[in-house]
Amino acid sequence: MPSQNLDTRNEQKARFIEQSEARAAQLREKGLSDKDIAKDPQIKHYKARIKQVNGAIARIGFLEDQTQKLREKKEQRLAEEQAHRAAMIAGEIKKEKKKAEEKAPEPKKKGGAKAPAKGKQEPKKKGK
Repeated sequence: MPSQNLDTRNEQKARFIEQSEARAAQLREKGLSDKDIAKDPQIKHYKARIKQVNGAIARIGFLEDQTQKLREKKEQRLAEEQAHRAAMIAGEIKKEKKKAEEKAPEPKKKGGAKAPAKGKQEPKKKGK
């Protein structure tokens, strides 16, 4: 499983950038143009890996943000529950009884058997 540590991913990115620059410098010494350097398979490989690591870094950041938001919601919910409990203990809020009588469930329609559809009667018998 790939690393999901942000520091590790940043180190990987720095390493691939360094390798890409070293390879480009080596090709420039040989006298290749920038177009030829861009077509080099190793340079393409390094650029692809950098792009992959950037995606992983973005995903890690997104997951950390989501985790933080969920943590804040949970803390807020727990604080509200504790405040509600404290108010109940102090006697400020009385337990409310459910009023089932006000909301009586509507009776369901009892149409057990369906009427046969028009046009779908017994097939006619062919006589010979």
